[in-house]
Amino acid sequence: MRSPTLATRPSGSRGDFLLPFPDYPCNARSFVHLDARLLPYWHTLFDVCPALLKLDAPEGLNLFRSFMTWAYRRHPPLDWTYYLSVCRWLLESEYRQQVHEEHVEAFMAAAAARWVNTDDSQARGLILIWRETAVTVTDWKVAPRALAMVEAEEGLPAPHWDFAWSPLAGRGANGFRRWLPIPG
Repeated sequence: MRSPTLATRPSGSRGDFLLPFPDYPCNARSFVHLDARLLPYWHTLFDVCPALLKLDAPEGLNLFRSFMTWAYRRHPPLDWTYYLSVCRWLLESEYRQQVHEEHVEAFMAAAAARWVNTDDSQARGLILIWRETAVTVTDWKVAPRALAMVEAEEGLPAPHWDFAWSPLAGRGANGFRRWLPIPG
């Protein structure tokens, strides 16, 4: 009886076969060892906005190091405003010329989603705005939960701060009260 190779060893009773090992790249730079304690921070950047990897190809390591240096010095709060703090850093970083509205929207959407999942106030929703654009992000606590990125509604005043937010009591013009600053 022949001994099975790794590529043909049966797995289970159905006679399935294991595939050969994947063809890993031979470029040593592709193998980045990241301390396990830093992985949650890595994911807060690149899972929320994968397009950031294109700002610092191929693996985003320089961008990540710059972010971690900033985070170590600033200690941004780990509440829903965290993503907006990251956005502010990005807009002031050496990568600011490469940052597009889509990057900012991704972090605004993450902040809104986190607010919806953690807020215990009477507010039914939240609206966020970035002063540099006319785009707002709105998210709701009530079902069906819908995330919307819409042009700023008619009648909403311009915010005084780079990022601003307002809890919403309901849909429509009656739900908006006033813009509030986002700390940081």
